Amino acid sequence: MTMTEIRIPVKIKYAEDFRRIYATGALGGFNGFDFRVSFFNDIVNHPEEPTQPPTVTREIKVEVILTPVALKQLTKWLNQHLNELEKIIGEIKDQYPPQPSQRKEPHSGYYV
Repeated sequence: MTMTEIRIPVKIKYAEDFRRIYATGALGGFNGFDFRVSFFNDIVNHPEEPTQPPTVTREIKVEVILTPVALKQLTKWLNQHLNELEKIIGEIKDQYPPQPSQRKEPHSGYYV
């Protein structure tokens, strides 16, 4: 017996509390149950004293919690669109150097 593919229409509806944010970066990790990613904006703070270096405030805007299946689907979707974008504008260079893990507990799974 063969399975017949059934297409179920999906209606898109924005929640009443829907909001859109702009993010300059993301961080997060897997905690053994789900994947958490926080989106942030970096704000450069210039001191009044010109001899002092500027500092950066990393303001976390929102955290998204994903199941492993949702993470896989999101990764495929992002990679597809990133590849299409880079075909148009060329390779996008990462602006941030690789950061060592800041986890205090090496086996905690979740990191920031």
